[in-house]
Amino acid sequence: MTESVVDSNSPASLPLAECAQQVRRLEAAVQALAKQAEVLGIPGVEGREWYEQLQRKLLPQLSGEPFVVAAVVGGTNIGKSVIFNHLAGVRASATSPLASGTKHPTCLVPAGFTTQHPLAEIFPGFELIPWSQAGAALDETERHLLFWKPAPELPANLLILDTPDIDSDAPVNWLRADRVRACADVLVAVLTQQKYNDAAVKQFFRKAAAEDKAVIVVFNQVLLPEDEQYWPKWLETFSRETGVQPDLVYIAPNDRRAAEENRLPFYERTWPLAAAETPLPAAGSAPRNLREDLANLKFRDIKLRTLRGSLRQVVSGTDGAPAWLAEVRRRSAGFQDASTLLSMQQLARIDNWPSPPTSLFVTEIREWWRLQREGWTKTIHDGYSRLGETVLAPLSWARQKLSGPTPNPAEAYVAQERQLMLQTIEELYAELTRLSQLGNELLRPRLEKLLSGRSRSDVLEQLSREQGSLNVTCELHEVVSQQMTRFREESPGSFGLLKKLDTAAALARPVTSVALFAVAAGPAGHALAPFVSEAVAQSLLVHIVGDVAGGAGAMVVGETAITGTASGLRVLEARFRQLQTAFTSRRVAWFADFLRRHVLGDLHAELEAALQVPQSPAARDVEQVCRQLEALIAAGGSS
Repeated sequence: MTESVVDSNSPASLPLAECAQQVRRLEAAVQALAKQAEVLGIPGVEGREWYEQLQRKLLPQLSGEPFVVAAVVGGTNIGKSVIFNHLAGVRASATSPLASGTKHPTCLVPAGFTTQHPLAEIFPGFELIPWSQAGAALDETERHLLFWKPAPELPANLLILDTPDIDSDAPVNWLRADRVRACADVLVAVLTQQKYNDAAVKQFFRKAAAEDKAVIVVFNQVLLPEDEQYWPKWLETFSRETGVQPDLVYIAPNDRRAAEENRLPFYERTWPLAAAETPLPAAGSAPRNLREDLANLKFRDIKLRTLRGSLRQVVSGTDGAPAWLAEVRRRSAGFQDASTLLSMQQLARIDNWPSPPTSLFVTEIREWWRLQREGWTKTIHDGYSRLGETVLAPLSWARQKLSGPTPNPAEAYVAQERQLMLQTIEELYAELTRLSQLGNELLRPRLEKLLSGRSRSDVLEQLSREQGSLNVTCELHEVVSQQMTRFREESPGSFGLLKKLDTAAALARPVTSVALFAVAAGPAGHALAPFVSEAVAQSLLVHIVGDVAGGAGAMVVGETAITGTASGLRVLEARFRQLQTAFTSRRVAWFADFLRRHVLGDLHAELEAALQVPQSPAARDVEQVCRQLEALIAAGGSS
């Protein structure tokens, strides 16, 4: 046997160490990108042939000293197990003329091999079972089993596999055969006159040719010398139909007894034949020891060649990792159209959010200011506030009797808000319905899910629950406290002026109140009643109420306290507007967040994430590593 036939492509310059490094980097980048690409809704990488090559071939075998996995493959009832037993040197696999058929791969491994190489990584996708009986691989089961046992007769870096029929009508056998092909470095193709042109057999070997597998052809069950003139025609058809160019060719006679006794002769033949060359008659050549020939192959060259074929498939722009990356980019571009369509629309607009009740603001501001007072100023104002409450009590009672209970301003405000929210939600759903009818294939199913009847009903129920759980008074208290504290820190001059006014109001308050009380509110009022009109009395009463119950500071002392301070009024008016704006902004932000959580969901975030996938570091790594591997393959020679 001439070793140069497996060295004809001279791939030895392909650096294993650098390939191993780049393959590991590619696997990490692919895993990261596949996770990110889930948002795009494209099929994952599992099951893609290039990814199977990456996982089942390149990663497990690109480490340590090269070893070769030789798999005996072929169709039904052609003697694969016979060839396997001859390669093993013992009757390792069950054989039968009744075509019982191997259902599970069986593997012979060199002694001590498993201490350095985990078989599970070499044969991913199989459940490894120690092999103790020759007929174990004939049992029917849906589990993907691979039986193995040590074989001291084998070289230290050669593994031999017997495999299920590749032309079986059982789909599970097709899957197992594909997995074996992905793991193997050398395929010992067992052919016969009946099976060399079978459709299933040719399909299997077309994939092997695409992966650049080393193939040794054994024509079995040949009638010699009659078929000596026919096997070249059979092999020429097989090569033409599959693209396989065998590295070695053998023919074996149809001798059942020799096959069963493990003494079948194998005659090597030259391939391809020269135009005028005729096959060497079997009688004129010495048989070869198939196992020794296989052991003498240049393992490093075969490993490099096989891995180069797998690498080519992984970096193929047609059906490899770059093609998958292009698919990711195309899908992301589709999301760009959807995102543009959505962002160009004004889904909802609110121009008339209700203003918060002024009375509630005044109450909170008075309370905040009361807490800022100290000493005698605090004592005077607090005393008059309690007096005011006492004076106003009968008036409040009388007002309720005459005009009914005063509406709660907080409840009225919440009702106004809810009416506006319901109107906005209806407008939002109407706009989303319109968008769903515009024809964007990526946006439509997402919008239809949002627009389902149950979804809308759930949103309205959730709005009622969440808005009902909010406390307007507490929110006002927080806003006033934050804004007034900020006012004190940012405008110390204006704040100091108000403190002075508050002190002045405290000094004037006893005199003013006593005088007014004497005019219209005390016992003397009754004596003066005949001389004072009802209108004047009511006006004085209003001033009494305002003065006694009115708190302090420019906002609460009354107009007389800030007469002539136009700049102070402007400052206070601006601050009051800021309070209203801060509170309204808070409520609007809550509603916007509610719409995001319960109506739009993560739609915008999902679209944005989809747009970012092709620009991610993982995508750049996939592209860069594929280019570097292509350069390594080119430097290592071409098939």
